Amino acid sequence: MSYASLSVLTRGLMLVLQTCSLLGYIYALVQAAVLGREKRALLLPGVMTAQTFVLFELMTMIQQGDISPRYMLPVPVLLPIIFLSLLYMLYLQYSLIEWRRMHLTAMSVKEAFDRLPVGLLYYTQAGVPILVNETMQRISLSLTGAPVSDAGVFHETLRSLALTDPPPADEDHAVLRTPGGAVYSIKRELLDAGGKPLYELTAVDVSREYALTGELESRRDRQKQQNNRLKVLMNTIEYVTMNREILQLKAALHDNIGQSILLARRYLHAPESIDRRQMLDFWRGNLRHLIKDEPEEWELPYYVISRQADQLGIHLEIIGELPDEQRLIPVVDAAISIHIGNTLKHAGGSRATVEVRREAGDYVLVFTNDGIQPEEEITERGGLVNLRREVEAAGGTMRVESSPAFALILRLPGDKEAEDGI
Repeated sequence: MSYASLSVLTRGLMLVLQTCSLLGYIYALVQAAVLGREKRALLLPGVMTAQTFVLFELMTMIQQGDISPRYMLPVPVLLPIIFLSLLYMLYLQYSLIEWRRMHLTAMSVKEAFDRLPVGLLYYTQAGVPILVNETMQRISLSLTGAPVSDAGVFHETLRSLALTDPPPADEDHAVLRTPGGAVYSIKRELLDAGGKPLYELTAVDVSREYALTGELESRRDRQKQQNNRLKVLMNTIEYVTMNREILQLKAALHDNIGQSILLARRYLHAPESIDRRQMLDFWRGNLRHLIKDEPEEWELPYYVISRQADQLGIHLEIIGELPDEQRLIPVVDAAISIHIGNTLKHAGGSRATVEVRREAGDYVLVFTNDGIQPEEEITERGGLVNLRREVEAAGGTMRVESSPAFALILRLPGDKEAEDGI
């Protein structure tokens, strides 16, 4: 059978098959060249493309009547050539897919680069972006509303949005938060790319680590407060224990004096029944406790509050002589305790100072610390409110100053007669 005997429709179908084969060979040849395959992998697709193109042109010219069909191969030879050419084209497409799956290409590297969860940006010292992945572009769109165009300006923008105020001194590292709530650690490094300086800017999502750090700091603050409360509680327990021991000593002294009186009464009624020397020694021991001039350390005023300051890590400095009148000791003791607590809890200081002076028979006590100065006027609440009640109940006045530095000033009425006698 000759090609001339075929109908126009059959010729058209064969031409369509040849067109598909030609387009497939051209695509396979271009893809093999783009993927950088070896020369032998390009040779056969090139030959098949040229052969298919010649046959396609010949069939097109016959279909259009430009040449006679007698120049075409017989149908028993032509049809196998067309089908084999089509099958080999399909095989080339399959081999390209398999080769691309098994080999790294420039496109696969770019796709992997874009899929990285870490934002990456490479740019020159002039700020010209060389390579930007999609993660960094999303960060730029989130923060600036535009993709990266000038990398130098973009880096300065990131530093200005850092969570620290002022921006960190390290120009190559910053931590910032996007409007979406994600926290990124931004780091810049200077690389040597073939003798040319190149900046690498990375953005790592540290949202979870930042949240855990904040939670850890919050727990640490709560733990610190609990430790302070425990220290105060231990001090209170010590104070209660000391008072109980004092009470036991007083009870024992009371019992001894009672026994001394009973011995004296018995001696008066029956002197021969009592050892006079033993009775006198017993009386001398009791009188020695009653007329002792120097008190024990625990008997001194403000001993407990001084121990409390030491246990809380606060250096308590007393300038002048604190009041020793019994009616003022509880007020001053409460004031010092509140001052120590506020120095530790609100001011974050380590030194609490109490300056005492006498003015017109009154005690003037000025409480200051070395902690953070208040940014606004202090509102009295809690301990300060209770302290004001105690001060006013003792006939004194209280004033709280917030600027230029914190100061708590108490004025308490002293014993004027004692002052005149000094």
